[in-house]
Amino acid sequence: MRTIRQQLLIGLLCATLACVLGAGTMLYRSLLAETNELADLQLRQLAGALPGDLSGGVQAGSNDPEEEFVLQAWNADSSVAHRAVAAGLTELPRYQLDGYAQIMVNGDNWRVYGEQAHGRYVQVGQPQHVRDELALGMAWRAGAPLLVIAVLFAALMLVVVGRALRPLDRLAQAVVGQSPTALQPLDPDSMTPDLLPVVTALNGLMGKFDEALAAQRTFVADAAHELRSPLTALKLQLQLVERADGEAARALALSKMHERLDRGSHLVRQLLSLARHESGLARTQLQAVEVNKLLASVVSDHSALADSREIDLGVESFAPLVLQADPDGLRVLLNNLVDNALRYTQRGGRVDLLAGVEQGQPFLCVRDNGPGVAPALRERLFDRFYRPDGNDVWGAGLGLSIVRNIADHHRAAIRLDNGEGEQGKGLSVTVLFTC
Repeated sequence: MRTIRQQLLIGLLCATLACVLGAGTMLYRSLLAETNELADLQLRQLAGALPGDLSGGVQAGSNDPEEEFVLQAWNADSSVAHRAVAAGLTELPRYQLDGYAQIMVNGDNWRVYGEQAHGRYVQVGQPQHVRDELALGMAWRAGAPLLVIAVLFAALMLVVVGRALRPLDRLAQAVVGQSPTALQPLDPDSMTPDLLPVVTALNGLMGKFDEALAAQRTFVADAAHELRSPLTALKLQLQLVERADGEAARALALSKMHERLDRGSHLVRQLLSLARHESGLARTQLQAVEVNKLLASVVSDHSALADSREIDLGVESFAPLVLQADPDGLRVLLNNLVDNALRYTQRGGRVDLLAGVEQGQPFLCVRDNGPGVAPALRERLFDRFYRPDGNDVWGAGLGLSIVRNIADHHRAAIRLDNGEGEQGKGLSVTVLFTC
């Protein structure tokens, strides 16, 4: 694929060449028309200038192209009265013309003029190629400056195009000079106005890239920090297993080790889910999701955990609702909300799932009657690895962060309200969709 510089130069050079050729062609045609007019006039003047006394006659020359003609005169009795033939030409038959005619003689095109003068028939002829050569010579002499101008114009184009594209070279150098670890916005004041949209778009892209790198670095640092604690605990628990005296102590230590492994596995699953749902959604991932079936499936998946804690888990209200969304993303969103609600709701409590339309906006809601969260702390619930103080329920603090990522990718809003517990306790998490 050609570069912009090559396309500009080729286009401008071809346009210049086409203009020069067009101007040359028009000049040649104009000169040829004038040459024909002058040559016709000369033929007529030659025929009219033939004197009555042909003793002196009219001679045809050979050095000047304008004198390359054949002049013939016939008496009334058809005898030849006079002839003048330029070198290299041959006599013409008598055509008995009264004016001009274009005649083909031995494969050559001739311009012939004939008239009756002084009781004689006079005929003057000239090959057309003589006129063509004469017009071509004049066109070449007149058009030679055009070629010089075209060459100068081509050289000027090389300079102008090079200077015009120099800002692109500076922009490329500025982009190449960027480092992934230290992205700096490009200076729009140093660029030409034509490049400002490109510079603005690049600055926006680099800003997003910088945010993504910062988020990745934060994620890796937080994940390493959070993984360090369970790994350390596992190593300590393994040492306790090794030092345990008796089967009872060893069984207790192994039981605690299994618990630590479960927590570590849960943390790894949450980290993988968070990483997977941090990237945006493609349009191909959006599908029609029947919300009722999804709610029933989520309740079925968590029924065993709810039964083990004697928690009443169910769908409070069904609605014929269909969302254009990522089915896997919505399932992960609801799974995390229900999992959080089951973990923090006391034994014998209640967790309800709701779906419907509120002021024209479809919504999904998970509501519990657990201890709830103070309004001042609710916004922090979406921070990674954040867990309220004084909470003895183990977890990674990533569930609601994953929920927020999925909601953001669906352009949905999240609202936190009180649940339906005593004195307004509990937590209600509502996800409002735009369509």
